[in-house]
Amino acid sequence: MKRTSAKIFSAFCAALLTVNAAAVSAFAEGKALKPDFKKADDAVLYWATQVGEDKMMWTDSPTAFTVADNGFLYICSADYIVKIDKFTGKEVSRAKMAGAAMYATKGPAYADGKVFMALDGGIIQAFDAETLTSLWIYTNKNGGSPKCDITVENGYLYTGFWKSETDDADFVKVSVADKDTAKTDEVKTAEWEFTHKGGFYWTTAVIDDGTVIFGAENSTDSGSDNLSLVALDDATGERKKFAASANGDVRSKVVLKDGVVYFTSRNNKVSTASPKTGEGCTLDLNLALDLQNFACTSTPIVENGRIYVTLNGPGWDAYNHSLIVVLDAVEEENGKIMPRIAYVVETSAACQAEGVFAGVDEEGYNVIYYVENGMTGIVRKLRDKAGMNEPIDTVEETDTAGNKHICPPAIFTPQGDHAQCCAVDPIYDEETGLLYIRYDSFNVLAIGETVKFDIECPDITIHPNGVKTFVFKADESPAAKEYTIDVTNGPKKTIGDITAKDLTFSVDKFTADDEVLTATFAYGLYNGNGEKASTSNDIDVLVAETDNQYKRALAQKGDVNGDGKINVTDITKLAAHIKGKKTLDKYSINAADVNADGRINVTDIIRVAAQIKGKKMITTER
Repeated sequence: MKRTSAKIFSAFCAALLTVNAAAVSAFAEGKALKPDFKKADDAVLYWATQVGEDKMMWTDSPTAFTVADNGFLYICSADYIVKIDKFTGKEVSRAKMAGAAMYATKGPAYADGKVFMALDGGIIQAFDAETLTSLWIYTNKNGGSPKCDITVENGYLYTGFWKSETDDADFVKVSVADKDTAKTDEVKTAEWEFTHKGGFYWTTAVIDDGTVIFGAENSTDSGSDNLSLVALDDATGERKKFAASANGDVRSKVVLKDGVVYFTSRNNKVSTASPKTGEGCTLDLNLALDLQNFACTSTPIVENGRIYVTLNGPGWDAYNHSLIVVLDAVEEENGKIMPRIAYVVETSAACQAEGVFAGVDEEGYNVIYYVENGMTGIVRKLRDKAGMNEPIDTVEETDTAGNKHICPPAIFTPQGDHAQCCAVDPIYDEETGLLYIRYDSFNVLAIGETVKFDIECPDITIHPNGVKTFVFKADESPAAKEYTIDVTNGPKKTIGDITAKDLTFSVDKFTADDEVLTATFAYGLYNGNGEKASTSNDIDVLVAETDNQYKRALAQKGDVNGDGKINVTDITKLAAHIKGKKTLDKYSINAADVNADGRINVTDIIRVAAQIKGKKMITTER
């Protein structure tokens, strides 16, 4: 008897099978942890959607994006805001905006059923998230380009604009309320506007106990008072006394973690501060690492006693010594937090987008994903925990000159037209279980874990010895049946139209010797290595050569001869088998094992007799 190999036949031999989407389990519904891609094979591209056309010149203005809790993703392209189904990547609708997004524009933001987008010229526009109907428009007096993310908290949004190193630009607070619902172009005014020479670039505000804290450009203009971190009274917009200053452009988001503010500056300083007074500590990475011509625009990740920042190496060539810096958050005697370097590890291009903290794995390591802002757009995985003084899981990579570089492993590499630079913060969405990344190729990529699956076909399913088995006829093709797919791990919900996915099989047509069928489910575009994304499952099969064998194999428990009736004839056949007078063949065994205990004995005869007499019906699964 042969067991069929797992060889996958070509698509010409495979059939496109109808899959009942309603029967699909919810892709590990209830799963809470973010994905842990242990190797590149574990990361799968579920879909990629291109928004915009001019991939190299950016005339369509690639922007950041947001993933909302209403089932959609919002992104801007030129002067349109676009709504995309976050499960399938399909565009749902788009609407014209009151202005255009610009290169390096941040946003949009989503909150309370509204989408907010900052536009060139100091404009902020609000949209209804469902219909994309405009709700109101704010225009700042100084104009400028919207380089900052939008923070929405307690019914207000906060964001900043930028014009040049010396021009005035504003950081603003605006109510999100739609007071005049009859108008789509309601003119909005700010609660306050904070003006600064040099403006605001890639920073984001945090709000703590009535204080708004955000970064600023450290203008060379003498009137700038070397401002680099701002604290304002949230109610009035008046500036508060605040000690923290990095004396350099703060192009990181400001992070508030456990009562401490963390930020970086472009002159390679990592700072911590009290959100009340601004007093804290600063580590100069230029001195600590002996750096020259490096820059830092990294948002710190602060988790479990560690601080993670990235540094941009000099120039744009690959392997320009860009770094991930891992630091200890050391509490000093005065209660201040001092960053201290644990170790550094190199990347092939600068990781300028914020990393994604993916939780703590089963071995107690922090898991962080970084996307490189290089032409390949590689996604790397860092595993680290307190006490480590050197990286683990590293790989040796070689540049074009033959030099060796020690880097964190790449767990996903975009292929073909998907590959490009990435300076936009990736987003992990718990509802879908997907990591969304927007590249300068104008593509939004949705990356998730590999899945396991089971296929169901009740009409041909039996369970001899408790093992699910499909029954086929000799010369029958597995592609002749219809199946449902039950996905048992991976993203939480159905990704895309799974009725359009291929099932391929290891058998074209069955022979009586076949015992195993390998089914392969192709559910994504490709995995982290660029290979076809698919997963396989082995199912036991029983192949009948005659119609009589086929009927007996699929008979209900107790119907030993497969005639569709349970009567004395079946008891006679059971008794003959038990006494060794006439042994049942493999096609009758499942029906004969009435109680499904793996044995055929007097107990099975008693069960059949009880049904014939009407005392107790057989309810065992076929």
